Amino acid sequence: MIDYQKLLSNDRLRQSTRTGRSILTESESDRGRVLFSPAFRRLQQKAQVFSMEPNAAVRSRLTHSLEVSQLGRYIADEIGQNLVQNQVLSALQQGALVNFVETACLMHDIGNPPFGHFGESAIQEWFSGNGLICLRAAINWRDKDESPLDDALNDFRRFDGNPQGLRVVSKLQWNRDEFGLNLTKTTLGAFLKYVGSHNSAPADRIGFAKRMGFFSTEWTIVQCIWDDFTESNPRRLPLAYIMEAADDIAYCISDLEDSFEKGIVQQEPALREIERRYLAKEFATDAPMHAEIAKALANMRALSATNEYTYTDFRTILNAGIVQYTARRFLENGAEIATGTMGPLLTESEPPGFILKVLKDYCREYVYTHESIQRVEIAGFNAITGLLDQISPLLRLSDKDFKRVCDGESTDSNGRKFLLEPKLLKLFPPRYLKVYRHDLGLMQNSTNSIIEWNARAHLVVDFISGMTDDFAMTTYRTLSGMRL
Repeated sequence: MIDYQKLLSNDRLRQSTRTGRSILTESESDRGRVLFSPAFRRLQQKAQVFSMEPNAAVRSRLTHSLEVSQLGRYIADEIGQNLVQNQVLSALQQGALVNFVETACLMHDIGNPPFGHFGESAIQEWFSGNGLICLRAAINWRDKDESPLDDALNDFRRFDGNPQGLRVVSKLQWNRDEFGLNLTKTTLGAFLKYVGSHNSAPADRIGFAKRMGFFSTEWTIVQCIWDDFTESNPRRLPLAYIMEAADDIAYCISDLEDSFEKGIVQQEPALREIERRYLAKEFATDAPMHAEIAKALANMRALSATNEYTYTDFRTILNAGIVQYTARRFLENGAEIATGTMGPLLTESEPPGFILKVLKDYCREYVYTHESIQRVEIAGFNAITGLLDQISPLLRLSDKDFKRVCDGESTDSNGRKFLLEPKLLKLFPPRYLKVYRHDLGLMQNSTNSIIEWNARAHLVVDFISGMTDDFAMTTYRTLSGMRL
């Protein structure tokens, strides 16, 4: 079963300067560190679905993250109450459990680049097409065998907001040292939704390893977390199951509500189609939540035209029922969750997971493909790839010449004057440069220029992925000479 005494820990990557605090206070400190971070505030100008949306009623990444955190608290509190009643947890530990889950939910999207998943794809595509060219030029690679270069490139060819989020909270939110927000290992473990690494083989990319959970640059951090909590690696940790379920509930239900607010789809015909799809799958009459879901869909569809039954009613019924179901699933499957061998808490084989799938599939067909979204995604793709094009001179320099730029030298090692490179480097936030220099310090005894290039490419991607949607578009136009 889950060892909660071990799991709920106040250990941090760097020992805290404050001692003697309860586990509840330590968990509240984690939440505060995330809430007060600039990376979290920037989520207010990153898209959930609709980028650069003027209608404040439509969700941003920030408001989506707040809703996920509320659902995470709700699930964790249901679990915690049961554990207190069965004398597994104390009241303080229950509060800490809820806080740890809430904090992981708050920061679950903190590493997302501009324009969300399409932004991730833009970074992947650019490095797949241009990364090798830049790397070969930077290290003067002449060998036909390019396999030694793969490790340096895979972080970017498979770029994902989840491992970028780990970089953000554990490094890039640099305050006084290299530990970023210096969150507890419990919070970081709850955040690690995926366990795949940059060098995992295609055959290994199944289950929770299908996407990267961390980059090569954060391997030692992840290893430190796993060493504290598990006997075998890699493994998803228990609280990450709750965070994932809260995110699934939130976005599947809320994206449709936003599409109603935007007028992209009409409520009554949309709900009629969703009801039809749900009822097309046969469930036993006593299947979990089946009767409640069918009734909520029927009421919503029948009364939506009269304004007597609102989408808020529908959402509330679904959220409450699915939260209760999720908490029960977690408690009933403690052994599998403890070993990380259980699949997601919400699966389409039972009504709560299936209704979320129906909502998700409907949005994929009728919302995410809408012309207004497609237009912005194309613009966003071009902005991010264009930014990488503009900044790529920094990725083509040798390690020695990039050091000269960082040191403020005006010419390269051959005496040629730097033109664009110093100006480009001045655009980068100082804390990101500190992380790059720190990573170089860790490999000071290494002469491996491939490793240095990987750290430099992360510096570039840190800069771009940290941008908000509108700042990315504005910066692209400025660097491209479209506007001043």
